[in-house]
Amino acid sequence: MVAVIVPTLLTDTPRISAGIQRAVQPFAGDVVHAYYETGFDWMGFASIFFKIVVSDQASRPQRLRDLSQRVALALMNELGTDENGVHAYFNFRSQSEAARMNDPAWA
Repeated sequence: MVAVIVPTLLTDTPRISAGIQRAVQPFAGDVVHAYYETGFDWMGFASIFFKIVVSDQASRPQRLRDLSQRVALALMNELGTDENGVHAYFNFRSQSEAARMNDPAWA
């Protein structure tokens, strides 16, 4: 029998949701929405997978690199992913790209 240890962070949905709201609030003009899923990555590590929708203007190459780094760091710091033994993964899409792709996971 194999025991799976899941960090408490991943089971505390209200904590995650509140932390995400606090982390992205300073980026309100650029971050349209932040979705997440919890689970295990391909190596079996407890993980949180973020899907961040940014405004079309914020998705321009000259802005996206800096914005994505600052948003990722804010989310990791607010949720304490490293301290809680959780790997964090980030995907970013522009608002128009998310609408064009019509993917329910990003809706």
